[in-house]
Amino acid sequence: MIDVSDALARLGDPPVTWCEEVAAEIADYLARSVGGVVDWDKQADEEWLSILVQDARVAMVSTTLRLIVAEARISGGLQLPAQNGTVILVPSFDAPVMCCDIAVLGRAFGEEEKLRELEMGTFSANDLWFATV
Repeated sequence: MIDVSDALARLGDPPVTWCEEVAAEIADYLARSVGGVVDWDKQADEEWLSILVQDARVAMVSTTLRLIVAEARISGGLQLPAQNGTVILVPSFDAPVMCCDIAVLGRAFGEEEKLRELEMGTFSANDLWFATV
């Protein structure tokens, strides 16, 4: 189990942010590095840039928080450019291996009520994406 409470709490209250341009640069770098593509619906105000390889999410970069979530297998030889941010590595985006205190999630992502959809005891990176996109 990966408790992301401390990692998200380190982002600060209020959270330490970066701009969309920095997030887009990081996502482009990651996509090029793994032979993937960036998927992001800016017009819909999506808060994550997803890096897809064969239509499967292997990393996501927050457009606001200094936060990257990536599959551990893609980090092997890559220098993940967190730029004073936080990188959370997961074995897979579908594996429910993360847990977090709801108050910490609320401080990091806001709208604590919508985050209650997550099973705090165990959720996947994709679950986090869907709850916070």
